[in-house]
Amino acid sequence: MFQFSIKRQLKSLWPVQLASRTKHDVENAVNSLLVMRTDVVAHDDAYTVTAELPGFDKEDITVTYRDDALTITASQSSGEVLDDDGRILRRERRASRLTRRFRLTNVVADRVSAHYHGGLLTVTLPKKVRDQAGHIEIQ
Repeated sequence: MFQFSIKRQLKSLWPVQLASRTKHDVENAVNSLLVMRTDVVAHDDAYTVTAELPGFDKEDITVTYRDDALTITASQSSGEVLDDDGRILRRERRASRLTRRFRLTNVVADRVSAHYHGGLLTVTLPKKVRDQAGHIEIQ
């Protein structure tokens, strides 16, 4: 009881609230810039995975489906601005490698398709057709 009361009092302090809010804002900003934002939707007959990959070329993106897991990897190298002596004047774009992995079971692996247009990668993974397990039709 005493420990709970101390935690409540600490949370009410202005610097603690500010630090907590700042940490949350920084995490959101970093995640939105460095992490591939992705939607995974399960339909009756397929899964659809949509990933935001702005600024990547189609050749820089790899999509694989192995061992019940979809892996999306995107690699990007940085462009360098050099002066006459070959020194970098400013570097804001760095080489990056993003990878996301999703466990998706019951997929027809040889029918997986992927399309990339306008910075959006859409992967469609058809599901295997399953009979109702143990269901016996009466004639």
